[in-house]
Amino acid sequence: MSKSILILTPRIPYPLKDGGSLAMYQCIEMYKQLGYDVHLLSINTHKHWLSESDYPSLFNQLSSVETIAVNTDVKVRSAFINLFSNKSYNIERFVNEDFEKALRDKLSSEDFDIIQFESIFISPYLGIAKELSKATTICRVHNIEHLIWQEIAENEKGLFKKKYLKLLSKRLEKYELDILNQFDLLLTISKLEGNEIKKLGVETPQHFLAYGIEKPRFKLNQIASEEKSVYHLGSMDWLPNQEGVSWFVQRVWDKVLEKQKDLTLYLAGRNMPNGFNRFQSKSIEVVGEVDDMTTFSLEKNIMIIPLLSGAGLRIKVLEAMMLGKTIISTPKGIEGFDFIDNQHILLASSPEEFANKIDWCIKNQTASRAIGLAAQEYALEQFDKRKLYNELNSFLTQFTANER
Repeated sequence: MSKSILILTPRIPYPLKDGGSLAMYQCIEMYKQLGYDVHLLSINTHKHWLSESDYPSLFNQLSSVETIAVNTDVKVRSAFINLFSNKSYNIERFVNEDFEKALRDKLSSEDFDIIQFESIFISPYLGIAKELSKATTICRVHNIEHLIWQEIAENEKGLFKKKYLKLLSKRLEKYELDILNQFDLLLTISKLEGNEIKKLGVETPQHFLAYGIEKPRFKLNQIASEEKSVYHLGSMDWLPNQEGVSWFVQRVWDKVLEKQKDLTLYLAGRNMPNGFNRFQSKSIEVVGEVDDMTTFSLEKNIMIIPLLSGAGLRIKVLEAMMLGKTIISTPKGIEGFDFIDNQHILLASSPEEFANKIDWCIKNQTASRAIGLAAQEYALEQFDKRKLYNELNSFLTQFTANER
């Protein structure tokens, strides 16, 4: 008899155009391939709305799929009222009576071996899961969320906004550390998160489950790349990406052009803020969402990861490495990886370093490509999808047996 799992997600994990969707979708796919009886209950957010007609074929293979419409957008009035409470506004946006009813109905009518919560944003429903089910409760830790908000607050220049962001991060920290201690198991997407969580006093057992990749089924040289190009590809509704790209355009790009005046910078990603259109120029193309991320990456040359804050495993880094791309990143951008500077990746901590590294790549194309290919080999060795699947399956079999 196959084991049954209910997966709860704070948004529908599709289309596969950002790291969060990719990580959640792969987890669903993984459990299905491992022989689990998979049920999905998702919040269908206003920002990431998806019609049933657009569901991926994978959803047809699941035992059940149910989505509940919830507007999780930040609202000025709600945010203001929240100031006079002690609750985390980041989390409260996901609390919804309809979703709670759907979960109660599901747990009252079916038994599950595992209930998996994809991030702490769906964790307000943990109490209901424990009340109505004897299932093992798991939280997939995509990021340590309060640390991201702490860094954003530190980097904020406006006094009022800085104070507000600090308040948000403090409330989120209190909630996050408390709720993570209430789960039976944590699946950390990077070892960095796992170690940091332990340092913060979370005693819940952990298992490392990274995003898995596999070797491309096509020849990478089938698509010619634009030699004089630099690109950024990431979910642009994520504040650390907005912060990093703004910093790169405003502080770095002019220094790059002083050395390589005929380069083009491509800015791509889902939910590109309208304000980023101001960066459009002769040397910068604001692309926005792309239909095929793989083709887009292959058509470009050097990938940049200019992150100043944030945490978690950079799925876009792994996917770019899978394609053999040369990546230039801030140290923050590759936290959670064991990559070696100048061997698998090029690190830059300042505008000057970024400009120099980009200049070197353009002038040394063969050596630059060699770094990208070395990164591909390393990533495929360390993050092989089948290996990660099998390791989790063995771990969960033993863990759930001990829980009973």
